[in-house]
Amino acid sequence: SATAALLRGGAGVAVLGPAPPPPEAGLGVDPRAVVGEPAGPPLAGEELEARTQALASVMRCPVCQGLSIADSPVDSAVSMRRQVRDLLAAGFSEEQILDYFERSYGEFIRLVPKPEGFNWAVWIAPGVALAIGVGLVAWRLRRGGRGEPEAGPPPELDPYLERVRREVSG
Repeated sequence: SATAALLRGGAGVAVLGPAPPPPEAGLGVDPRAVVGEPAGPPLAGEELEARTQALASVMRCPVCQGLSIADSPVDSAVSMRRQVRDLLAAGFSEEQILDYFERSYGEFIRLVPKPEGFNWAVWIAPGVALAIGVGLVAWRLRRGGRGEPEAGPPPELDPYLERVRREVSG
């Protein structure tokens, strides 16, 4: 049981707390060794299922890459969803779980990058591009009627243009 006492360490020292997911359930590393003790209460029931779905929907499938593990049908995504569920049931927070998976897959595992460091460019660039576009359109519209009139053909072409007009019309 997830809340059963766990015997670990040498000399039969009993440590109370939720049992970690079995290593064969996923990354093979005890999450406590990576992200520390669970930061929240163990979850169960509908709340567990809802939080599992929400977290799985922001984690990228390492096989499909364009899908979240919530949407991917491949075995590795199904296994990852199961492990996310087990970690939430044990009381690990969503950020702890993301950090745990980042240890193996890197920040790539997040469908939505953290807004820090170089990732700020991902968050800011669309707004900057939109502002520049709106500014260019506004500048062009303001300038619209006051621009220089289009220049006609140079005067040295007048005899040739006159000849073309006569041939076309007559």
